[in-house]
Amino acid sequence: MFLKKYFSLLSWSVIIILQACNTTHNYDELKEGDLLFIVGKSKSEQTSAIKRSTSQKEEVPYSHVGIVKFDKKDVYVIEATPSDGIIQTLLYEFIQKAEKRKGRPLIAVGRVKPEFQYIVPLAVENAGDLLGRPYDYAYEEGNDAYYCSELVRFSYLDSLRNPIFPAVSMTFKNKETGETEAYWEKHFAGLQLEIPEGKSGTNPVDMSKSPIIDIVHKYY
Repeated sequence: MFLKKYFSLLSWSVIIILQACNTTHNYDELKEGDLLFIVGKSKSEQTSAIKRSTSQKEEVPYSHVGIVKFDKKDVYVIEATPSDGIIQTLLYEFIQKAEKRKGRPLIAVGRVKPEFQYIVPLAVENAGDLLGRPYDYAYEEGNDAYYCSELVRFSYLDSLRNPIFPAVSMTFKNKETGETEAYWEKHFAGLQLEIPEGKSGTNPVDMSKSPIIDIVHKYY
């Protein structure tokens, strides 16, 4: 019954008409478990540092990612946020966090490839089980706290409970200058931790390019 319920959810599609900045956008054919990669409009030091240390000039600087979840008549995004930890946010509210280009939100929809679709119901359940957990300011795997793409990585597990998204070597250096971002030096000093340069982790930009997913739509 459990699997039947969730597999039926996978077949849903949703058309949501959103009014923002006097422009109407159609969000159709989103499926449960889709990954929404966004360029955050926040001008916080953290968001800016993430963009500079994970993306090249020619790349779209995705700074955040969340997991689509259907709940009765509403559509949510499960996400890890610095301010509130792991929460579920109404889709409309999540979209408002995105920077816009010509009035259109900088959001891409990623979907795991067909051979991994069997994982989706459990991935959404795993993410839901982590609601209320704290944000991972230390960017350290295994500490029961999660940043945005870490939440995705440890929600999408195979039958052996291993992440299907491989870890990458983290860097906190500016992609253009090769120098460690001043923000990260201050951030980790405040936590009395060394910068985890080269340690295992993930980020929205690299995850968006993973061969495990297809980018099925861009809203910009």
